[in-house]
Amino acid sequence: MRKLLFILIALMTVSTIIYASFPVTENNTVLVDSNNQPIEAPAPSVDWGLAAVCYFVGIFGIHRFMMGDTKNGLLMLFTLGGCGVWALIDFIRILMGDMSR
Repeated sequence: MRKLLFILIALMTVSTIIYASFPVTENNTVLVDSNNQPIEAPAPSVDWGLAAVCYFVGIFGIHRFMMGDTKNGLLMLFTLGGCGVWALIDFIRILMGDMSR
């Protein structure tokens, strides 16, 4: 039992470090029309079905399986969504329009 607990804690620690180490870039691109007037960028579309699945059963990684990301889906299934951290981050990313099917 101790080995299993140690392995789960190690997986969660490594996966959290890897997930939190993504590069952050700023995109300061301004769209202009033919008269050089700035126009607003289109709002990102939200996949509400994926958001609902992530909200209700996100700790099991079902939404990752729906997106076709089997590896991270299995990791979320075995670690219960990184104790809920991955599920929360994925839910926020889905609502921001960064993740979709």
